[in-house]
Amino acid sequence: MNLLENKDVLRSLLLQGDQLNTIAGGVVQIEFKLEQHNDGFLIVVNAPGIEAEQLKIISDQNSLQVFATLNHPSENHGVMIPLFFRKVDLPLFADTSNVDAVYHENKLEISVPMGTNNTSSKKEINIKQI
Repeated sequence: MNLLENKDVLRSLLLQGDQLNTIAGGVVQIEFKLEQHNDGFLIVVNAPGIEAEQLKIISDQNSLQVFATLNHPSENHGVMIPLFFRKVDLPLFADTSNVDAVYHENKLEISVPMGTNNTSSKKEINIKQI
């Protein structure tokens, strides 16, 4: 059997190799910076090699969960491999209901304003792409 002629088998083998490389630690190190400003907080995640679609931000009452997963492209497989996870505990005056997230040039910038936090449930933050 010629692997080059059977594209489905070739794609599957390449995907398995990519997943095994990821599990074995083949991911570029993520830089994670938290800066406090007068009007709120800025979280900068430098994530080379990670696409915006792989990133997720979950807002909780006093924290943010920032993570990325490697998803299998087929809908039949529920395989999600975690690439990184970081939970940031924020002070009570951080307004996690008005979080703004922008992804550009392999960087994710998350702005958390100061104010009254009126959210008590978890929600996913929409990431804008520039």
